[in-house]
Amino acid sequence: MKIKKSALLIGLALAANAHAQSSVEIYGIIDTGVMYVSNVGGHSNWLADPDTMAPDLFGFRGTEDLGNGLKAIFKLEGMFSLNNGESTNGLFGHETYVGLRDDRWGTLSAGNQIDFMFYSLVVDHWGPAFPFVNSLGLRQGSFSGLNIPGPPGNGSFDFDRTLGAPIANSVKYMSPTVGGLSMGAQYSFGGQAGSFGQDSGQSFGLNYHIGAVALNGAYTYIKYPELNNGNDGIRNMGLAASWVVGPTELAAMYTSTQNTQNGARVGVYEADVTWTASPFLHANLAYQYMKGNDVLKGQKASQETLSVLYSLSKRTSIYSALALQQASGGPAWISLVPGPSSGGRQTAVDIGLQHVF
Repeated sequence: MKIKKSALLIGLALAANAHAQSSVEIYGIIDTGVMYVSNVGGHSNWLADPDTMAPDLFGFRGTEDLGNGLKAIFKLEGMFSLNNGESTNGLFGHETYVGLRDDRWGTLSAGNQIDFMFYSLVVDHWGPAFPFVNSLGLRQGSFSGLNIPGPPGNGSFDFDRTLGAPIANSVKYMSPTVGGLSMGAQYSFGGQAGSFGQDSGQSFGLNYHIGAVALNGAYTYIKYPELNNGNDGIRNMGLAASWVVGPTELAAMYTSTQNTQNGARVGVYEADVTWTASPFLHANLAYQYMKGNDVLKGQKASQETLSVLYSLSKRTSIYSALALQQASGGPAWISLVPGPSSGGRQTAVDIGLQHVF
């Protein structure tokens, strides 16, 4: 019986391939390096495989042409540690979805999907410069009072979700681009009996391109079981703009992150310059200022980040990155560093190798 069932499934798969054009792509990023940190709990530290330019990830994505501009799409993507080979958040815990894409009506998908704080404020905002922005510039700092649910000891890592965190059980719509304008909406079902909104999530994105200028906005609100039994959550919103002038891209961004239960909020102001010296050499310089409200006792931090990437080929690059953070009201803590400084300053220097396939 099992043999007959397997034969039937194989036959159906072959028949499907005969009637529709489809493609499946295997892709990934392998990023490794060595990082020196000036102060982690009062001592300097060396780290291996910090994933400074990009996380190690592996995935499958594919499309099937259904005709008349309609395609079926899917994505299965997971993150892993190059040092020990272990997966992060499950085999495909980074982003998974299946959906339909229509040339005229847009894309509708369902699954464990990254929200618009990443896709609008980072991917669409940066455009071609996105691969040259290093992860040391992600949000961290001494803002643990935001009380964002997550793994113990992670402090306030990526509090404004610009790293690209998925929302489980979500349905997402992305419009086609018309006259330079595109928009999207995403909703996550909380799954709590008798309460439609409890433990739920929602995200919206707006993107506009006119010539060399890009304008982006995003909003994400996720309710967590740990915050007032799923009736409160973390609210993120942001605005961004970029302008390409010859080989240089100038960019600015503002994000706001608030815990709706305790009222803690952090605002981030960022300015960046990305310079393409040649098809092989790229540099990014960024400054960000982070400030907490009265609930966080006015804690604040400023950070400067510099990264330089040199492409050895279309798929392999070497890079170096530097980050300096100064904090007041709490210890300095740079993104990707395993712990805060014992004081108000922390410096991280990294060199690495990245391969994309």
